[in-house]
Amino acid sequence: MRIGFPRALYYFDHFPFWAGFFHSLDIEVVTSPPTHRQIMDQGLKKANDETCLPLKLLAGHIQALKDVDWIFLPRIVSVEANTYTCPKFLGIPESLLPAVPQGMPVLTVTMNWRKGKRQVLKELDFLGEQLGKSRSDIRKAFSKGLEWQKKYQDSMGAGWNFEESILELKQAAKNSAESTKVPAPILWKERPTPQFPGDAQTTDRLRIALVGHSYLTQESYANLNLLKRLREKADVELVQNVHHEEVESHLLGLRKKIFWSHSKQIFGAGNKFAGDQRVDGIIYLTCFGCGTDSMVQELVSRKAREHHKPYMVVTLDEHSGEAGLVTRLEAFLDMVERRKVHEGYVSAYGERLDRDSNAL
Repeated sequence: MRIGFPRALYYFDHFPFWAGFFHSLDIEVVTSPPTHRQIMDQGLKKANDETCLPLKLLAGHIQALKDVDWIFLPRIVSVEANTYTCPKFLGIPESLLPAVPQGMPVLTVTMNWRKGKRQVLKELDFLGEQLGKSRSDIRKAFSKGLEWQKKYQDSMGAGWNFEESILELKQAAKNSAESTKVPAPILWKERPTPQFPGDAQTTDRLRIALVGHSYLTQESYANLNLLKRLREKADVELVQNVHHEEVESHLLGLRKKIFWSHSKQIFGAGNKFAGDQRVDGIIYLTCFGCGTDSMVQELVSRKAREHHKPYMVVTLDEHSGEAGLVTRLEAFLDMVERRKVHEGYVSAYGERLDRDSNAL
């Protein structure tokens, strides 16, 4: 059996779990190719005009899946207690049924961790019935999926590369499939300790935090290779590099809890970066029409202003131009570089400008 998995949206966070889950059930997972112009065009035709860019890309990736028996579109309601995912996640798969090729069956399951592990297993048991698998098979697959997901998340340290991690995952699955006796171990490395300027050796490279949803920061075609361009000129910190415990500790100052899981992670990491003197600037990557970002981006920008941290918002949609992005990125990095070099002794207002002053 071959199950098609679109390379968009939840792929960037939850694919390791589903890869381990289906691998344990001896089901082949076929992912769509990396995003290219045709996939985006197909998504624009099939998705509603009012939806955000990531959802349009998901529609395009559904169209790009070929030679599969099912297309897998899970409904991810919640990934932890007392939270919800983005409302657009909750609308899958119904909102994307027009994008499914005619005659292609859709496989779905509701994942709602708000209701606890027992309810999640109950939903997976129903999925197993559709696949002709027993309850014991589903329990083993569930454990395998959690194991792969944990090892994947533990590898997200400084210098972490998403594509390399996915290649290691696929290689591990291939090796274990070829070995009938002893499964090959997962190759992911443990999360390394971040190395900052001044910890062990001095460096002149800037350190920039790129804040945003994983399905934007890691989607190289949609973000016009922003992450790659940034890494050529600076050391980059990502939201995924921040431990869950650190995220939770930087949420304590809020008067009201954020109940979107992605937004919690983004604000907690953004708050940490804003107060970290080793981070020279913050870039918030968002997309046009994102409802949760409209609030969280403002919260992160306030934290950046409080700490006098250079801050820029990059908003993407299907019409974004490469030239404009490159110009803004270079201007921002030049500004941060000048600030880092000169702020201690040059002031246009006759006063010392540094991180501890109130002058901007």
